[in-house]
Amino acid sequence: MTIQEIEKTHQNANHCIDNAEVNDAFKHIKLLTDAMGRGDMNDELERLRMSYTFMLKYLAQGVIDPQRDEILTSIRQSLYTLNDQCFIGLMEPLSLEVFYARRRELGAASLVAIVEEYRAAIKELSLVQSVPQEQGDNHAILSRLHHAEAIETKLFNRVWSTFPISTDDAGSLKLCIGGDILPVHTRCLIIAALMLGLMKFYDESKLLILLEAYSLSDEPEVQLRALTCAMLAMLAHRKRTSSSKGIQMRLAALLDSPDFDRDVWGIQLQLARSRNTENVKQRVRNDLIPNIMKMRPDIIDKLKDKDSQVIDLSDIEANPEWQEWLDQSGITRKIEEFNTMQVEGSDVFIATFAHLKTFPFFKTLSNWFLPFYPAHSTILENLGANKLGFADVVQHAPYLCNSDKYSFCLSLGALPESQRSMMSAQLEEQNAALNEARQTELPDERQRRMAIITAFVQDLYRFFKLFSRRREFIPVMDDPGLDMTDCLPLVQVTRDAHVLELLGALYFKNAFYDDAIKCFIRLEGMDDATDAHIYQKIGFAYQNAGNIEKALTYYKRYELIHENDAWNMRHIAACYRIQGKYDQALDYYRRAEALTPDNVSLTLTIGHVLLEHNHTSEALQQYYKADLMEGAKHRAWRPIAWCSFLLSDYERAIDYYDRITQYDTPTPQDLLNRGHVLLCQGDMQEAITIYRKSLEGMNGDTAKFRAAFKGDAMELRLHGVSAVDQALIPDAVCGPLSQ
Repeated sequence: MTIQEIEKTHQNANHCIDNAEVNDAFKHIKLLTDAMGRGDMNDELERLRMSYTFMLKYLAQGVIDPQRDEILTSIRQSLYTLNDQCFIGLMEPLSLEVFYARRRELGAASLVAIVEEYRAAIKELSLVQSVPQEQGDNHAILSRLHHAEAIETKLFNRVWSTFPISTDDAGSLKLCIGGDILPVHTRCLIIAALMLGLMKFYDESKLLILLEAYSLSDEPEVQLRALTCAMLAMLAHRKRTSSSKGIQMRLAALLDSPDFDRDVWGIQLQLARSRNTENVKQRVRNDLIPNIMKMRPDIIDKLKDKDSQVIDLSDIEANPEWQEWLDQSGITRKIEEFNTMQVEGSDVFIATFAHLKTFPFFKTLSNWFLPFYPAHSTILENLGANKLGFADVVQHAPYLCNSDKYSFCLSLGALPESQRSMMSAQLEEQNAALNEARQTELPDERQRRMAIITAFVQDLYRFFKLFSRRREFIPVMDDPGLDMTDCLPLVQVTRDAHVLELLGALYFKNAFYDDAIKCFIRLEGMDDATDAHIYQKIGFAYQNAGNIEKALTYYKRYELIHENDAWNMRHIAACYRIQGKYDQALDYYRRAEALTPDNVSLTLTIGHVLLEHNHTSEALQQYYKADLMEGAKHRAWRPIAWCSFLLSDYERAIDYYDRITQYDTPTPQDLLNRGHVLLCQGDMQEAITIYRKSLEGMNGDTAKFRAAFKGDAMELRLHGVSAVDQALIPDAVCGPLSQ
């Protein structure tokens, strides 16, 4: 069979098993077992066929069998496994995928043997490292370290590529993860290997090991990585896991763990945040960093003392004028925005570190999941043994995930010593300040656990998005594949009212409106969600998703409970306005205005609705009212000028456009409108001069100017400007400018 035929037959068999078309599944799998030519697989398929045949026979005879569901589930699970085994066996000699390449490399090497080989290697390493530093042989240490890390990678590949995992191997892995016979970072790699194997081919034994690892280990790093991987695996294989009694029993036992609920919620929220990573990446790359860099020459000039020495930003309090300038320039706001995103758990550094994943270190798949520790050979070789203090500083740097810490150290290895020392000093200073701040606070174990979750989810995101051979893996981090509220084995935990509210708000903030609606509607149906504001939230989400009818339904439900809510009235009015129901919109806007008479924005909005409804005189009165209320902001001047023009009060219109010119910067639209007024006053020459200034404000975009001019054709016609003049004026304006 060709690769395409193997893949097609495997997919067809899985499809049949998924849909309980078991007889057809047998036919497809028979093609694979015949191609394998292995008697044990044909025997297993025949055994399953006989079991299924007897079950059908008893069913046809009317025999009542209370275990029929369990038998059918067992047959289907065995068929899944046999189908995958055949697929792997047939693909291994043919496929170029890294999964099969590792299987070919490892051959028959057993997991137990590799574990023992690794334990012997780390024992040898420990012996050479125990020699006093002045007598130590750095070359020997590095040699032993490389040897241990090579076996570590071999162990990772064996766990990842083994399918299905045997009972003996499962027992060995539980001992490795739950005990202290292996270093913590190696246990974390085993966890990642189990997950990657699960993402390739579902193996319930591997999933159960991950769930057990959460309770077996006393290391938070191991616990939380195992739980995160288990949750992602359950979501990726929700059809298979939703009906598994073994998984349900394991999860039921975990419910008694004191941190389980909150850990699941923390993972759920961080996975939801990761869905917005691309938006964060673009925002940092295209907005925050360019704006700060644009200001950089000004910053350097401003922050110089009388001797032309650049002042350290940490001494900014020495001169309040510098702080005031930073505030006015906008850089303070940008930095605060960046810091807020950091604190909220957004992945703000992916834009910085994405291009630093091309080092040879990241060619080794297991390194993407490696917890950062200073004693790794890569760190020693790049920074030198005498710079381990700097690696310790990096290890405790907040907000950097493990993958980015390795990238950071690798990039430092290429820097001159002077720059490296400077960066080291800055990092040490920042960490010292953070440590000092932490010492004044009580220890927060929940915060520590959330930091582990955040870093690991970011590590996973980088692997699934940046690894050179990422297309060979399930795109687990892709939207919309991270909604844990749809993962049936976990719904008892993930559909907690408080978490649904947080998720809904998070989804809404990041414009995932459909997901926000789903969370809020689930919240609506819960006994402890009695706050009527849930109707407003659902309405608001529907409104932003563009479903105005549904939005009105929920806003009206809230109105039945809270009749005099100005916010709700304004949003009902906005929905009616979108639908073109201006009378209903005005009614609700007026009611809201009566409740909040000092709201200038609302007064202006009523003016806009009246103007849209061709009640120009009434709109003008609203704008005058807003202008009196607002004082110096003058947001009403532009609509006052336009209404005056529409009412043929040209002198008043010019007066307000003069005010805009005097106290503000006129926009191209302001200049266009002023040109209209001059045109209708009969001053064609001055009108064309002003139109040309409008065109200049549009960067000479003649198409844009023509479209804007034609957009006012009806108003100009009503004010006596002929169709002929309207056709000629754009050429008169644009022609001379283009010569």
